[in-house]
Amino acid sequence: MQKVFDLSQFLKLFPSDEACIEEIRKLRFPKGIACHHCQKITKHYKIADRTAYSCEYCRSQTYPLAGTIFEKSATPLRLWFYAMFLMTLTKAKISTRQLQKELGVTYKTAWRMHHAIKELMKLNNGDLLAEHEKVLRWTLFNTFEFKVVQKQESSS
Repeated sequence: MQKVFDLSQFLKLFPSDEACIEEIRKLRFPKGIACHHCQKITKHYKIADRTAYSCEYCRSQTYPLAGTIFEKSATPLRLWFYAMFLMTLTKAKISTRQLQKELGVTYKTAWRMHHAIKELMKLNNGDLLAEHEKVLRWTLFNTFEFKVVQKQESSS
């Protein structure tokens, strides 16, 4: 029998936004980040206080959150992860008001997060990040499958 992922495990695994962005980087780029300028997989370094990684050689930047529900959000990534944790734990039966109280955010922010997560869960059968492109699967909290999209270049 598989143990359910609990709050203490969540807090240990995701103690900060940095841990969350690093987890997404590992999932989106399991073999390493392919630099679009160098045209190969190169070593990238996390840029302090940003959600970007910089190529060691040419300094071009890669943003692992691009094309996801986290992109352009001012809400800390750890709060997004905690909201997903709560919604998967309760099978999305948590109210916006309760999410607001749990996260300590405004009602408007809680509504936007709740709506975005629930809509993507519904539209993509539990896939929070899919955009009908190449998808990497991630089982989040041992109870919910979470997928990360790798955008493919369109040949226009």
